[in-house]
Amino acid sequence: MATLLFLVQLLFIGTLIVPAYTQMEICNLLPNATASNFTVSVTPKAYKANTTYLVTISDNRNLTDSKNVTKYLLQALSPQNASMGEWKVVDRIDCGSTDTAVLNATRKAANWTSPDSNVSSVEIRAYIIFTDESSEFKTMTLNKESEPTTASPATTPNSVSMVQSSSFFIAVIQLPLLLVTSKLLS
Repeated sequence: MATLLFLVQLLFIGTLIVPAYTQMEICNLLPNATASNFTVSVTPKAYKANTTYLVTISDNRNLTDSKNVTKYLLQALSPQNASMGEWKVVDRIDCGSTDTAVLNATRKAANWTSPDSNVSSVEIRAYIIFTDESSEFKTMTLNKESEPTTASPATTPNSVSMVQSSSFFIAVIQLPLLLVTSKLLS
């Protein structure tokens, strides 16, 4: 009975350790990832706070059996390389303080919600993990949409009246100078 209890405890500890180990194993593949030409699309295209984005990975290459996709990983980083926003997925892991969405080989899209912060851009990183434990990445930057500047109607009349008043001021000053100059010349 004691042996059975010991085995159950060992099995329980093993179920806790194995996911943590595989999580770290996936994260260890990211620094060695090579740049690739698969497509990452993000909708909408401009960064805005408190907005939900659809991030989609497309890869039309013909892969061999030894190099099939096992997982897709997604990250969102600020210009300071800090993880930001929230991925709306079932599986998420922490890769060195970076919140990482984990998608299985058949799911190629995830929703990401931007935080309520004032940043100029966000970099979306997408990784493909293959069966041979190699990895590839692609990045896409969402830039803050520039806000159009329009002159208010009150600005135009004020600037016109300013020009009119300065012209009047110049005329008032020149008139006495003209009179003084004509007296001196006569």
